[in-house]
Amino acid sequence: MIEDVKKGYTLLVRGPTRITLLEGKLEVFGKLVLPETEKSESKEYGFKEQNVLIIPGANNYPLYALENSKLEIYTNTEENLFLIKENSIPAKWIEIKDSILEIIKKNKGKKPIKIMVLGISSGKTTIIKYLANNFIREGLKGGYLDSDLGQQIMFLPTTINIGEVEGSIVSSADVHAEMTVFIGATFPKGNYKFIVSYSCKNLIDEYIEKEKDSEFILIDSDGWIKTEAGIVYKNFFIKTVDPDVLIVFHDENIEELKEIEKVSSEKKSRKIFLIEDKNNYFYEKDKEERRFLRQSQFSKKFEEFRKISIPLNDIKFIKRDYDVETEEILEREIIVEDLIHLPYHYVIIGLLTENSELINIGLLFSISIEKNYILLFSELTYKEQVKIKKILCGSLRLSTKGNHQGYLYL
Repeated sequence: MIEDVKKGYTLLVRGPTRITLLEGKLEVFGKLVLPETEKSESKEYGFKEQNVLIIPGANNYPLYALENSKLEIYTNTEENLFLIKENSIPAKWIEIKDSILEIIKKNKGKKPIKIMVLGISSGKTTIIKYLANNFIREGLKGGYLDSDLGQQIMFLPTTINIGEVEGSIVSSADVHAEMTVFIGATFPKGNYKFIVSYSCKNLIDEYIEKEKDSEFILIDSDGWIKTEAGIVYKNFFIKTVDPDVLIVFHDENIEELKEIEKVSSEKKSRKIFLIEDKNNYFYEKDKEERRFLRQSQFSKKFEEFRKISIPLNDIKFIKRDYDVETEEILEREIIVEDLIHLPYHYVIIGLLTENSELINIGLLFSISIEKNYILLFSELTYKEQVKIKKILCGSLRLSTKGNHQGYLYL
């Protein structure tokens, strides 16, 4: 179908849908989209030459018309389209974006500004995309850390990742992990909350050391805030990662969020922005949709995997732990004879070198002490197989199609 969108209006599009811009000019999460005939203008902003948007299922994209625009739309139902007579990006977001741009520009030549987004409601990843796209349009260079174990945009759930914002970000295909830490869970329960926090700090430090001309680091976070454990986790994360700017989706009814805001504000040099008005145009994914997205990510990755048998030999099985007294992340060896008596089959694993560098992830099928081999499900070359010296066990058990099978409690 052909749809006309007037200047100043926003077409909210739910996936699965394909959009081709025929005439006009659109803005999507701060990215400019131009017709095929106007590629040269697109180059000025450093974006890929494209006038086509693919909106995946369980996603909602706001197409804001900067000019009167004509769109060609392929979708399975008109219910996926909703036209509103304003910009769905709130004025508060624009104000925050402008303020942070000034902070970054005044910080020129110093360590990159770390910008963390916090909150329970949807919108955290959306504002990250919006800020990233606007920063790139200003010619700035920076990175994106995704610490949300359950809804990763860069790689896979159960991992945390950091990568450069090389161009506009609309979908997960637009940003790639340069460094990955395998956690093995989709929720930072127990000591995972400390392991995730320190792992994020280490990723940022390594990234800044590698990309010395970076001017910003955007930090996405999960929505675990409610409960006392949620307060401990977020306060510890903020203390450890130490963001310069904190953007909070504030909710007056959530006492835990107020407590986190109070503790965060104790650092006087930290700039805190509160987004208090709820945006009715955000698409809130329900629990089932989030589960489907996780399964789809696993399933797509597992398509590349195959069964691999490797010698047990001197390979160690380990788990990561946190020592409260020394404030260190530790590797604790798991005795193989103890592991095989647990429901370990199909548990997600990280395959590591002697120096604990991640080679790849996989599923652990079986261990045979008598025959001295391990059966894995992964994607490894022979050279990678011989480098495996440690197997880091996660807690999540999955089928080869990405379906949840249970947990391994170590």
